[in-house]
Parts: sequence; C-alpha cells; structure tokens
Amino acid sequence: MSKEKHVEKSIAWAKKKGFTDIKATIEGFENPINFTRSNDNKEFTPDLSAVYNGKKFYMQVVLKADDLKETKEHVTLFHTLAKMKSSKLYLMAPTGNLKFAQELAKELELSEVIHI
Repeated sequence: MSKEKHVEKSIAWAKKKGFTDIKATIEGFENPINFTRSNDNKEFTPDLSAVYNGKKFYMQVVLKADDLKETKEHVTLFHTLAKMKSSKLYLMAPTGNLKFAQELAKELELSEVIHI
C-alpha cells in the first residue's frame, strides 16, 4: 500500500495546525533529512518533518500492512530524535489503522497518535 495519499493528508493536518518548513517524502516537497545507522548503514527517513515554534517535529504514517519490525525501528528512532530536540513524534494513523497505531504507541511508550 502506498503511503503517498496518507502523507498528503498528514501534510494537510500539519498545515492546519500551523507547522511550517514542511518536508515530506512525496513529489513537490523537499525530502526530510535521512539518518544512517552506523552498524549496518541502514537509512531511515521520516515521512514528514516540520517546524513549530522553532522546534523540529517528526511525523510517521503507520500502517498495519507495513513490516512491524521496520515500523518499530523507525518510530523508536524518530521518537528518540524528537526527545533530544525537545519536540515530539506524531504517529499518523489513516482510517483502519488507528487501533494498530495506538497499540504500537502504547507498547513502545511513546508519541501521540493522530487520526488522519
């Protein structure tokens, strides 16, 4: 399942909430900065990054159809980065994925889940 339409909904949510300097992994937007894990050179890129009140926030679309291990790795990394910057990671949950996203957030003890 393509995340593009969900990323577009997430961008609309972020704009509505007053986020600026939005970067996203879809055409027409500058890509967010990607991060590379040093032990295996695996790259991680958030679906969105944006600025609010001078702080950088990350937004990750969470789909139950995605690989659970990889999703957990992404969410954990971006949550840690957000905490280091005194900001937040938002898990963006499309219709049909809200319960999955809430359970993931509870399991990993992190983030706010936004229904898009």
